[in-house]
Amino acid sequence: MRTLKDKELNKAVRAANKASGEILIPQAQRESPDGHRDAKSSKKYRPGRLDKSIKVTASVKGAVIKAGSAGRVPYAAAIHFGYRKRNIKPNRFLYRAMARKSDQVAATYERRIYAVVQQYLESSRAG
Repeated sequence: MRTLKDKELNKAVRAANKASGEILIPQAQRESPDGHRDAKSSKKYRPGRLDKSIKVTASVKGAVIKAGSAGRVPYAAAIHFGYRKRNIKPNRFLYRAMARKSDQVAATYERRIYAVVQQYLESSRAG
C-alpha cells in the first residue's frame, strides 16, 4: 500500500480500518466497568466518562481503539491494566470486547478491503 502513494486509495483503506475498529466501541462500552463514586474516590474520577472516552483512530496501517486521556480520564490505564499499589485489579474490557467481536471485525475489514481493491482495480483498468 505504501508504494502506491495514491491519496484516494489511502483514504479508502483508512476508512475501512476505522469502520472495522468502530464495531468494537459499543461492546467495549458494555464491557467497561460502571463505576460509582464513594468518599475515597479521587476528585478526578467521574463515573461514565470512561465509556465516553473510548475512541478509534485509524491510519493506512491499521486501527487502534483507545480509552481515556491524560486530561479527562487519567485513570483509564489503571482500570484496564490494574494498579497494584492502589489495590485495583485489572479489568481488561478492551481486550474482552475484541475477543467477543473479532469475527465481526475481521469480516467487516475483509469486506471493506475487498471493495477498495475492486474499486482500485476497476479504476486502474479504465485508466
